Amino acid sequence: MTRFYRDRRRRQAGTTLVELLVALVIIGIALVLIVGTFSTGLLDASIAKRNTAAQAVIQSELDLIAGNQFDATPSAYSECFKSETAGPPLMVASYRAPCPDPTYTFRADVAVAAQQPTSTTQTWTVRVVTWPDLVSAGSPVSTIKADR
Repeated sequence: MTRFYRDRRRRQAGTTLVELLVALVIIGIALVLIVGTFSTGLLDASIAKRNTAAQAVIQSELDLIAGNQFDATPSAYSECFKSETAGPPLMVASYRAPCPDPTYTFRADVAVAAQQPTSTTQTWTVRVVTWPDLVSAGSPVSTIKADR
């Protein structure tokens, strides 16, 4: 009976190389999945942050248009915005002109339609692009301003 117990202990004394390799493969696959999940989460968070900042820029420009007095001869303009630091927007020299330095992350191009439905209304369009890449951030938004 003692020989039986000795043989049994020898068979269960440790793990085999195959068992170690299977365990390492399982751990490796789990690690790859976890790292992929974190990187996807970070990417989604940065995209959401950019979209939120672009929406804030659009809303700021729409508020500016609504707050200004009606001008019979409006002109298009562009403004640069920084999304990482607080501060007022910076008006650029001309419509669709470059921002002064790369710390600005958005440029809002605000245009008024050449043909207006009536002489007392204007159609304004706000388009936001990332700076300096000039990639559209969201869809252009239009609003109508009336002379009251």
